[in-house]
Amino acid sequence: MKRNCFALLLLMIAALYVRQVEALEPATVTAAAPKALELAAIWSPHAANAMQSGGIGLMKIGESAVKILCLPLGAVQCTLGAPFGYFDNGVSNCIIGGYAPFQLVYQVILFPIRLISLGAVK
Repeated sequence: MKRNCFALLLLMIAALYVRQVEALEPATVTAAAPKALELAAIWSPHAANAMQSGGIGLMKIGESAVKILCLPLGAVQCTLGAPFGYFDNGVSNCIIGGYAPFQLVYQVILFPIRLISLGAVK
């Protein structure tokens, strides 16, 4: 019941912000098309670079998020795997997993900069 009330409230708030949409005349669209093609030709390489840089940023964010799982793995290796020779691996995994949240925050902060700088940040 609460979910339905929340959805109805959200729908009512969204209805307040909907503005009236007016159609464009075909002559206006036809007149603006050549300029739009010029702008698309100018900005398409920059958009491609921004998407490439953004994709690299998303991969680095995912990599940092997965590295967080090294902390519990390292704790298990340090405790239960110590008699079997996994203590050294466990310590290195604990260090990687302890550093990963800070690396994740850094990559998330750097992501918008990657998009804006159009591929300059690697």
